[in-house]
Amino acid sequence: MATSDSVDVDNSKGASPDWSDEKAGQLVDLIDTVKSRTTDNVVMIARAVVYGLVISVLVIASVIILITVLVRIADAYLPIGSGVGDAVWAAHAFIGGLISVLGLGAWMSRRGEGSPKPLIMAAIFDGLVIVAIAVYGSIQAFT
Repeated sequence: MATSDSVDVDNSKGASPDWSDEKAGQLVDLIDTVKSRTTDNVVMIARAVVYGLVISVLVIASVIILITVLVRIADAYLPIGSGVGDAVWAAHAFIGGLISVLGLGAWMSRRGEGSPKPLIMAAIFDGLVIVAIAVYGSIQAFT
């Protein structure tokens, strides 16, 4: 019984020296193609959902904190009542009114050719209301 450690292949006719490497490469390419069309897309969608949820939670928390701070500032500086805590209803009404005006401006600008005019006008109106109340409060403080 004779065993041979190597096999002598005649490659004089231009045949591939190692067909197993070629087939393995084709198999790897096929697996990469299937992975890029399925798994990569699912991973991208999952990441988008997770990041979207995290950003949503952070935005909601930030809006709640911002509204709370605005109500506290309005409660302290609105010229209604005699001190902090006496006019909380006015602070709530004031901040709610400002947010409602901005919401109305956004609602009115939802149609059209993308014109943000109503929203900009609502923001300008809110700014004027805030300035007017600040001026009135300053006048009341110095008299």
